[in-house]
Amino acid sequence: MNFEREVLVTAAFRTRDEDAADIVFLPNLETPSLGAIIGAPRSGGLDVYDADGEVRAEHAGPGLSTLAAAPDFQLRGERLPLVFGAASDASALHGFVVTLADFRVFELPLGEFTPRDGVAGLCMLEEGIGYIDLVLLGTGATAEIIRIQDSGEDLLSVTQRSSFELQAPARECTTIDNAIFTLSPAGGVTRLSADGVVEAELQIAATGIASGDFNGSSLIVLTNAASRELHTFHAADLERAANVTVVDGLSTPGIQEPAAIDITATTYGYTAYGDGMLGVFDRSDNRVKVISREAFTRAYFTIE
Repeated sequence: MNFEREVLVTAAFRTRDEDAADIVFLPNLETPSLGAIIGAPRSGGLDVYDADGEVRAEHAGPGLSTLAAAPDFQLRGERLPLVFGAASDASALHGFVVTLADFRVFELPLGEFTPRDGVAGLCMLEEGIGYIDLVLLGTGATAEIIRIQDSGEDLLSVTQRSSFELQAPARECTTIDNAIFTLSPAGGVTRLSADGVVEAELQIAATGIASGDFNGSSLIVLTNAASRELHTFHAADLERAANVTVVDGLSTPGIQEPAAIDITATTYGYTAYGDGMLGVFDRSDNRVKVISREAFTRAYFTIE
């Protein structure tokens, strides 16, 4: 069976010429062309890119290791796009409001919360009306699910819903089809149920993880800066799907050292991004490389 695929890079975004710990999409559900991509530079704070790839804001702040976005949080009748980050030293959870009309960033007032074992990484589990559930990864082999909620006070409440043990410490995670996928430097990728039961395992070295649905195929996409390929696996059982190489586009070099990655199925308003996109931080030139989700899907299902 042929597991190799190729897809052309669609565009590349300018950065501050430094490594990014993570990137996350923050779509604008009312005006798609005003959607944003958020980066966490290693030096700290947040970078906010518009859909054309221009840096529209550089928000000073603590270093963040991983990011998660909630584009449709409802707070007292208003839609507030939110971004959450795990402190690089695993000491705290940080929250931000990003106003997509003018690309400004504000600190989100979170209530008092003491994580079980620090916050080494995080990912979005569920976004509902007035609440957000996040998976927090501890510094040890632990994880917990917390709920951030508008309880009518000045601060958003933060409460623990559950916690469970992991087989190895994890630093990144993603969720799809009501399952949690953790990425561990020592243990590879593990599929867990929402209550922490191990359902599948994959021994692999990776630096980034994301998930998405591609024409009914739920995939886990992994990066490893030592390989230029994006490695995809079936979410249901972590069986190998395909290796996708992102090659040079018309005026943009392909991906050489893929690291941080995110996927969105939400439209960004332009023809190429009407079906969403993939974003990958390329350490070879410190730029965010963007691939049309439609083009990626077409390449994945095309076998020469």
